[in-house]
Amino acid sequence: MDRPLLLKGPFFIMNTKDFLTLLSVSLLWGASFLFLRLLVLDGLEPLQIVSIRMILAALFIVPFFIRKMKKHSFYEHGFSFLLIGLLNTALPFTMFAYASVSLGAGSLSILQATVPILTALILFTLYKGEFSYFKLSGVMIGFAGLFLLVGPSGNLDLFASILCVVASLSYAIAGVYLAKTPARISNSFIGMGSIIVGAFLMAPFLLNYSNPFTTISATSWLYLALLGVVNTSLAYVIFIKLIKRIGPINSSFVTYLVPVSSISLGIIILDETLTTDMLFGAMLIFLGVFFANKKTKHS
Repeated sequence: MDRPLLLKGPFFIMNTKDFLTLLSVSLLWGASFLFLRLLVLDGLEPLQIVSIRMILAALFIVPFFIRKMKKHSFYEHGFSFLLIGLLNTALPFTMFAYASVSLGAGSLSILQATVPILTALILFTLYKGEFSYFKLSGVMIGFAGLFLLVGPSGNLDLFASILCVVASLSYAIAGVYLAKTPARISNSFIGMGSIIVGAFLMAPFLLNYSNPFTTISATSWLYLALLGVVNTSLAYVIFIKLIKRIGPINSSFVTYLVPVSSISLGIIILDETLTTDMLFGAMLIFLGVFFANKKTKHS
């Protein structure tokens, strides 16, 4: 049995193997922003990137999905496949792909870290029982960080940043929907099905290109394969299994780790810089996430 980490307390506790798995998932998801940026720099169009990414991800996930079909009803999950396929894959992937034209990998990941803040805002707006002053303060602190990043004094492109916030809001809406699904509905099954639906939604966009595959370099195909298979499908399968072992609260710690991974990779590989505004904006967003996720005694 793995020896528990010394890093433990009221917020999370996990053994060494699970913590390293969480680090690995954060590295994979952080690298997805790096590959988006590399593909854009190599001349690929955003819709082209997302479409091929989704097709490759779907091809990898299909065997896992078929195995899940033996336990769960396809028809009972059909609406969820479509909704989450749109809100959790097709739409946010497209928004981030377009944003990557103007923003670096680190900036993309910092803006995605607003998802828990937007989730808290949606929850206590729709459900009175979800409200707490901790969550409200978390939302306010998070938006202060966001304003520091994209406001008048910020260094980030405003339109690209708005695309990232729209993508994060889409993730948040999907998360709230999944949190409220009945017990008979399998969220992991929905997640796998949503990747396949996302591929069907995005594939027609390849018709806009006369040669969507042959013009791609071997290096870009490697990036696409890693982005679709490893960073999207494989990371998802690993994370779903990890949630079962360590629970959703411990798993949410990945929110803090993904930007660290992405910023580090951006600095090392793309020679990106971490400005003072980015650093303080990220710190405010992380602090906002902490308060937005903090549960009251009643909860």
